[in-house]
Amino acid sequence: MKIFVEGGWLNTGGGSLLGKGILYFDDWESLLISRFDPFTQGCSEIKELPIEPLKDVCEQKFLDSMIYLYGFGKVSGYWMEWKIQKAKVHAEFEQ
Repeated sequence: MKIFVEGGWLNTGGGSLLGKGILYFDDWESLLISRFDPFTQGCSEIKELPIEPLKDVCEQKFLDSMIYLYGFGKVSGYWMEWKIQKAKVHAEFEQ
């Protein structure tokens, strides 16, 4: 899976601003996607294919072996939460 980003910040030794980039996620153990439902006012797990991509990644968390991506769906526009467990992650950025 690839996520294209407009830029990033590398926070080491004073920090560096990074240009556009791609985040790569491979070999994950599980991927759970849920979407906010405005009618029920709750989130429900998405099981149908194809998976709706995120239009924007508004928030992200990297905790232990879990990666959390939050943003709006590209098709529905509804808030989505992606939980990726035990993925191999790497990134490539323009300098």
